[in-house]
Amino acid sequence: MDEKYIQVNGWRTRYVHAGETGPNLILIHGLGASLDSWMLNVDELARDFRVYALDMLYFGKSAKPPHDPTPMDFTAFVRGFMDALGIARATLVGNSMGGAIAVRTAIDSPARVERLILVDPAGFGRELVWWLRVRTLFDIRLQGKPSPRMLRYGLSQVFYNPDRVPPALVDAMLALNEEPGMSEAYRRVIRLGVNWRGLKPLLLQEIRDAAHQIRVPTLIVWGKQDRVVPVSHLAAAQEKIPHARTFIFDECGHAPQIEHPDKFNALVREFLYETR
Repeated sequence: MDEKYIQVNGWRTRYVHAGETGPNLILIHGLGASLDSWMLNVDELARDFRVYALDMLYFGKSAKPPHDPTPMDFTAFVRGFMDALGIARATLVGNSMGGAIAVRTAIDSPARVERLILVDPAGFGRELVWWLRVRTLFDIRLQGKPSPRMLRYGLSQVFYNPDRVPPALVDAMLALNEEPGMSEAYRRVIRLGVNWRGLKPLLLQEIRDAAHQIRVPTLIVWGKQDRVVPVSHLAAAQEKIPHARTFIFDECGHAPQIEHPDKFNALVREFLYETR
């Protein structure tokens, strides 16, 4: 992907863009990830749509502010990204934390959001994987590259089948660990919404308990074997957004767009054309 940089609300931001026709799609990654998590989707979806993927503030190669964030910082960052590129309205596609950001953006700025595609979104239940909760208690800093055994274990916690993860994506994830300020930025963001019990009640109020305000066409997809954000949260999402379509990927963890890219891309394309 041909990365570019732009100023968003005064912060240097990395993004990619592909496709010159069709509706706008903005792909928002999850906690600790980057735009690289969409590397199997951008070019394929760009055949029919204008596709943008960005490194959110505090992550990837985008700026890492020296202060603690607020939830509003991330929704303002999405709107600022749209303003900087002259995008009036777009479909937001959010994975994990990116899903929570997409929901909140649709609630706060309904005129800017055409549709929502939520991919294993955070914000619909408290339960989270144990190692996320542990990170709020201890400042764990990884020194150097993890051993092959540690890397395989880490991937197994996120993906149902780590062998489906492209080597290029693994290399990109390892390279991001070397980015200056990455560990501290990760710690600042995770403590914003997570404690040792799981997702903080304030985030549940802002996402799950406010999701009934969403009026745009919505697609919610989940990995059946997601260990990070359990698929049981889908029931709460369906209750709050009753008009939403849903799909569960079997033999899939926290990132269907990576483990089942062909099926994911086809599902997104079908949803966008049917709701156009």
